[in-house]
Amino acid sequence: MNFFNKFLRLKNNLLVISNLDISESIYIPEPTKSLLWVTNEDISKISSPFQIKITFDLNQGKSEINDGHNFFGEPSLIWTKLPIEKNNELENKPMYYPSYSSLSPKNRYQYLNWLRDITQPTNLSYVFLYYYGLERQLLIGNFDLAVQEIFKLLKYHDKGTFRAYAQNALIVSALYKNRTDIFEENSFLFESVSNESLIVRKKFGYKLTAVELMNLSYSLKLKNKRYIKLYPEDFVNELDKLLISYEKNNGSLLDIVSLEEMKFQDSMVFANGSLPKNIRTIKVPQLILNPKFRDMCLSLLEKAHENLKIKHTK
Repeated sequence: MNFFNKFLRLKNNLLVISNLDISESIYIPEPTKSLLWVTNEDISKISSPFQIKITFDLNQGKSEINDGHNFFGEPSLIWTKLPIEKNNELENKPMYYPSYSSLSPKNRYQYLNWLRDITQPTNLSYVFLYYYGLERQLLIGNFDLAVQEIFKLLKYHDKGTFRAYAQNALIVSALYKNRTDIFEENSFLFESVSNESLIVRKKFGYKLTAVELMNLSYSLKLKNKRYIKLYPEDFVNELDKLLISYEKNNGSLLDIVSLEEMKFQDSMVFANGSLPKNIRTIKVPQLILNPKFRDMCLSLLEKAHENLKIKHTK
């Protein structure tokens, strides 16, 4: 077994892993190389991503809770002094809440090797691990490079809960940075109809399509979905007519209630547990839970159902 436990360092576009009898260079292309978080600090400084530090001033008798500067708890942080073992395997089991420091030496090598080309198939836990660092970049690093890298991850690793986390983080960070161009140039952010995406649509004047309203039927708990399942295309066409008629007389369906009329609810928008709680979890207006919005959506869905029932029982 070859243990690369002497040192690991970044040199130009290389990750150089060395020990006394073997040396290997791993090419890390841009922008991946520039988006990595790397430290040469002693591993005694490693802390949990969820660690909250409490300081106490003996002179003043005051204590302070600090959960906002836990950089050494950053899960994606590459600790250069941790051991690495070269191998040609790939861990198949999911690693929940992965962090570089908690990986085995074999797993660290697999992760670093994957960073040479993040489009390669890999364990989704490695994708999340790299993504945690990209969330930190969205907030305090290179926003544009991080956005493009997340788009690439979504293109090649659209599995499990990754899309939901990535889309919400992109939406919230773009709003925080006032980067409306992100929405204009990347309509795929609205492909899944989440509460967050509905709020953004409302804010920027985008309308809800018949397909999207039909997809909302599950969140709205429409009781009878028989004709959605039997005749999805007919259902969309019928719903589209009803939606056009409604908005001609009343304006956008998304404007049926104002933000002031909505309840606000805590929503976790960042997956990285080392980020401050007040940033990771924010209060978001709940359009989907608003009774007025829900009732109108259900009314349109039920009317489309009744119209198709008449059409197909003649």
